[in-house]
Amino acid sequence: MAATSSPSPSPSQQQLVTFVFGDSLTEVGNNNHLQYSLARSDFPWYGVDFPGGQATGRFTNGRTIGDIISQKLGTESPPPYLSLSKNDDALLKGVNYASGGAGILNETGQYFVHIS
Repeated sequence: MAATSSPSPSPSQQQLVTFVFGDSLTEVGNNNHLQYSLARSDFPWYGVDFPGGQATGRFTNGRTIGDIISQKLGTESPPPYLSLSKNDDALLKGVNYASGGAGILNETGQYFVHIS
């Protein structure tokens, strides 16, 4: 029995994906899906300079560095991880895991998340 191998995809068949990790500098709306987070960016002034002029979940009035890099790479800015269901195929196309108030120490975000 002869062994067969599947050819690797050609460059035109490959798709570039982006995964973003970070804090409020790169977040695109994950905290807006957290019930107990005080670090939210759904106020009207967030997003006034973003296409559409609406709050987008970004802690900025426009784009984040992740948005800019994605645009330079020719890809869509990845959606917030918490906006997707666990079976969503969009997970395979890149997601943004960033969360405002995130840090490497347990104490970093203690003022932003209150669980009673």
